[in-house]
Amino acid sequence: MEPPEESRTLVVCGVPDLLSTSRMADKLFIHFQSVRSRGGDVQAIQYPTSFKGVAFVTFDSKQDAERVLMHDQVMEDREFPGRYPLTVFRFSLDVFFFVRAEVDMSVFSDRHQLVQTLKARHRSVRVSLQPSSLAVMVEGPFLAIKELREDLNQQVQAGRDQARGKSPKSRVTLEAMASEGALGGSQECSTWVDTTVFRYIQRFHIRDLDHCLLGHNMGIKSEEHDDLTLITVSGTVLASVRAALSDLELLVATRQSVLCAQKIDYGRGDERHIEALLRYCTEINKLYDDVLVLHRESGVEVVGPASSVKTFCRLVESKQLSSAGFLLEGSSHTRSISHVGPRDTSSYHSLPQ
Repeated sequence: MEPPEESRTLVVCGVPDLLSTSRMADKLFIHFQSVRSRGGDVQAIQYPTSFKGVAFVTFDSKQDAERVLMHDQVMEDREFPGRYPLTVFRFSLDVFFFVRAEVDMSVFSDRHQLVQTLKARHRSVRVSLQPSSLAVMVEGPFLAIKELREDLNQQVQAGRDQARGKSPKSRVTLEAMASEGALGGSQECSTWVDTTVFRYIQRFHIRDLDHCLLGHNMGIKSEEHDDLTLITVSGTVLASVRAALSDLELLVATRQSVLCAQKIDYGRGDERHIEALLRYCTEINKLYDDVLVLHRESGVEVVGPASSVKTFCRLVESKQLSSAGFLLEGSSHTRSISHVGPRDTSSYHSLPQ
């Protein structure tokens, strides 16, 4: 009987953001099927996921997945400027409560050695020393981060007890107090959204977007990756970060459910025809406060509610028809209307069963 997919799936953290997502997925596929990784036949790669720099790798064999866990993983490739260590651990539902936090390490004298110790003790947490060397960035499932924090608190307290000549057992109350602030700094949660939908929200629903964040006193960062945009929400309280991200995801889903897009291709029109088309779109766009016009390499994409998009494109077509000699063989034409959203959402959000 074939083992369940969950038992054959590994979580990979630290995937470098160097290439397009499709190319990086190919690189991951090659790495985990190579002899260097001690892996084997890979059934599926999920990248990008809802978490920055994280991929899910599912092997054909559970034994191959287990063997990968026994060895340090480092990605190398001729297209990479250097070597990139990966943090790999078993998949569990806890991974969907993914946490990123900066930890102040100034109280420790040998921080480099401490980082190596933390990596060895907490295999499901990615630990990386920040440039200042006074802090480390930790990333991983919430429960694993919580265990790492408890480990650090114990080491802090043990150091204090040793300096004062007291037994760690006599300092339990101080240890509890120290845990309140040992893992300070900003905490983050991320999600992937459709780029077109997010651009529309930024243009026409910025107040709603601000409300999602300001209601929780959050910060936001966005990174476009072709059709997808990675949204990272940051704040000091993890529960508030999650609440803000949930509000933002609801806003995106609500907008996406009513948005449509229609493409006006340039066809083989010359530069004069393309300039005229762009001018018509700009003029007509002034009449609509709910239509977003995006300039693509092969044409113009009109985004908004279905009725507004259809009317907008009819007006553009009328402008073209009224211009003598504009509609020549090979000039622009309008495609049928379609809903806005990821081309294949399962490739972005599907999870191991």
